[in-house]
Amino acid sequence: MIQRSFSTLAQAVEAYYEDLRRFARRRTGSDSLANDVVQDTWLRASTTNVAMPDNARAYVFRMAGNLAVDHMKREGARSDRETDDLDNWIPSDRPNAEDEVIARQELAILIAAVRDLPPRRRRIFVLYRGHGLMMREIAERLGISQKTVQKQVSRAMVHCEARMRAAGRKI
Repeated sequence: MIQRSFSTLAQAVEAYYEDLRRFARRRTGSDSLANDVVQDTWLRASTTNVAMPDNARAYVFRMAGNLAVDHMKREGARSDRETDDLDNWIPSDRPNAEDEVIARQELAILIAAVRDLPPRRRRIFVLYRGHGLMMREIAERLGISQKTVQKQVSRAMVHCEARMRAAGRKI
């Protein structure tokens, strides 16, 4: 197998998206959970501060496998809670199922919007929003002006907001 080279883990997740989805499907037994696992893998890959590993493919598959286990544990805990009569009348500070579905849908819309950004703009936006870097830090890291960073972040935000509106979401 030929090793691909990536500058970010998020690129590796994008390149192996379908393989990761099939892998997560086998692990979880659910298309829905598999999609959640791959989305969470991309988010984690986009926001991690680890050095780029020698084998990015193996690394993102390990991430996806660990996240699949986490999702399965949460599903098991949720099933246990649903069978306990006490939970039916004790208020929970967890979001209700409808809010959770809406949040996941909105997250999927945002991930797709960020994925559609031009590579340079996506990188700047992920550093700003995903890693929490200040615009000055991004400018220094990438060797560009702060004004360029500001414009790229602004354009990315406008793009994401437009995608949310197009999907019928209120901003």
